[in-house]
Amino acid sequence: MIQLEPFTEADLDRLIGWVASEERHFLWTASFFEYPLTREPFQKLMEESAARGDRLFYKAVAPETGEAVGHIEFGAIDRINRSTRIGRVLVSPEAQGRGVGTAMMRAALEIAFGQMKMHRVDLWVLDINTHAIACYEKLGFRHEGLCRESFKGPDGYLGMRIMSMLEGEWEP
Repeated sequence: MIQLEPFTEADLDRLIGWVASEERHFLWTASFFEYPLTREPFQKLMEESAARGDRLFYKAVAPETGEAVGHIEFGAIDRINRSTRIGRVLVSPEAQGRGVGTAMMRAALEIAFGQMKMHRVDLWVLDINTHAIACYEKLGFRHEGLCRESFKGPDGYLGMRIMSMLEGEWEP
């Protein structure tokens, strides 16, 4: 079981180390941050989000080792409509292929629907990120649409899939 703990500035260097290639960087952040990722823009995002109260940052921790194995965020937090968006999901290179992504998403959904009392959780994922899409489908996310050619990648424009889950669809 994966535990989600608050992500802090002390976790930044580890996160930057996980994003060692331009391809991995693009899959993780699309065009939000320039490559290579540095501390300053991420610190600025954390500070601005804390001031607005509209984004939460977590690190995923393997309880048996205490090792950080992933990163995940809740953004676009809307407490009136009880909705949020999961974003920037990243599994450490060493933990890939061990079910960490699914466990991390399950823990995030427990926070969203349990602690935060959200009605709706959505996410946007590049249509070429087939591993992530399969993970989200396995957990019960439904496809809502495709924003065609919405992000310019290294080899041309890519689509962004919109997927969501409602509180009544969540099966802990």
